[in-house]
Amino acid sequence: MLNLKEIREDRDLQQKELAKKLNRTPACISSWETGKTEPSIEDLVKLADVLDVSLDYLLDRTDENDLIKEDRKASPLFQKMSSLFEKLTYDDQNQVIGFMQALLR
Repeated sequence: MLNLKEIREDRDLQQKELAKKLNRTPACISSWETGKTEPSIEDLVKLADVLDVSLDYLLDRTDENDLIKEDRKASPLFQKMSSLFEKLTYDDQNQVIGFMQALLR
């Protein structure tokens, strides 16, 4: 059902790193990857956001990732922002998102 392991490995993330970003345990990530359990809708949305893929791609419903996201990845500014964002803790990432949303109001 999920392309999670393949996508995670493509992003050079260990289960432990992904678990930290999602506020979950590595065992939880492992159980999702092996199909023993399934993530909640909220966790699927977080996974898609953290891994920068569409939900359809994450759920193996399409062979192609969201083309819009691929175009954004080509931007040097997006690459720099993404690199810095990935170094933050999950809580700090949420604070950054909150700040960005406040700027857009």
